[in-house]
Order: sequence, then C-alpha cells, then structure tokens
Amino acid sequence: MGKLRIGVIGCGGIANQKHFPAMKNNADLCEIVAFCDIIEERAKKACEEFGAPGAKFYTDYHELSYMSAHRTSPTARSRSPLLRRRSTFTSRSR
Repeated sequence: MGKLRIGVIGCGGIANQKHFPAMKNNADLCEIVAFCDIIEERAKKACEEFGAPGAKFYTDYHELSYMSAHRTSPTARSRSPLLRRRSTFTSRSR
C-alpha cells in the first residue's frame, strides 16, 4: 500500500509544533505534499522543513483544492466539501 499524500491548509504554530512533526515521524505511512497559508513565508518554511520531495506551497486554498481535485477519485471529490468548492469552516477556541 502506498503512502497517504497530505495537503495542509494552515501552517501556524500548532501545525508546526504538533501536526507536522507527528506526520514527519510517521514518514513510512504518509508524506506532506502541499502546504497552504495566507502568509506565504509561513507556507514556504513549512514546505521546506516538513515537505516531501517535490512538495508545493500555496497562499490560496482554492488553488490547492483545484490541484487536488485532479488527483483524487470522483468519489472523493463528491464527498469533500472543499473539493466541491463549497465553503468549509473550522473553528477553534482562543
């Protein structure tokens, strides 16, 4: 079975301190191939530090989702709100 290829939207503190290191420690199972953040430097830094060879970074999640839509199955596209171009919201407590 191949590695799970992951694209991440949001490259802030929690992602850099928790999520990215955990995924990098499980490199035999997954690889991060795309990073997206509204702050370009943040996405670029995360891509360079944690990305798989050939990983890309974006500042617009629409561009990331467009690229992903061409690499996923029709079933995955129909089930994913992001890939269907619907608004996707997350919330967190501050």
